[in-house]
Amino acid sequence: MQPLDVAQTVESCFARIHRAALVLTGNPWDADDLAQETFLVLARQADRYGGRSSVYTWLYGILLNLERRRRRRDGIHRRKLQVLWDDRSADPPQLPAAEAPLEVDQWKQSLWAQVARLPDGQRQTLVLRFSEQLSYEEIAGVLRCPVGTVKSRIFHGLAALRRMLHPETREMLQVPGLPGEDLKRAIF
Repeated sequence: MQPLDVAQTVESCFARIHRAALVLTGNPWDADDLAQETFLVLARQADRYGGRSSVYTWLYGILLNLERRRRRRDGIHRRKLQVLWDDRSADPPQLPAAEAPLEVDQWKQSLWAQVARLPDGQRQTLVLRFSEQLSYEEIAGVLRCPVGTVKSRIFHGLAALRRMLHPETREMLQVPGLPGEDLKRAIF
């Protein structure tokens, strides 16, 4: 097998990896960091690409692993801060305002903000399916799980989203253009 051309891979895949990172994190700053970390792993470990999947799906696997580690690390950090806040006073300190409040507010109101609240497996599967339009087989390769598990996570993720949304926003899940096979599986 021919070694990966890192520069060409970055050029051809960065936009899609960055978009997936944006959907996963919900803000452009974390998405930038996560996408760059993904390509740093590529630059350092290009020789580990075995060719069992497309480069694209291999990079998604790296992205999801980095994002999972970041969420775990951030959760530990938040719990430590919460202990400090609880010890000092009943009122936690005010967090600084976002640099782009309109963009953050729009994201919080979006469907992707609701997806971000789902368990990791469902969230990752929905991002790969609907944001990145990967096939079930490609998602199974990225997540290293059976295709049936992918279908189940999509079903349960869509059902959970349906329950989370207000009646007027539930129609977003019925927009033409979403893969019909996914919507048929989610009984609402």
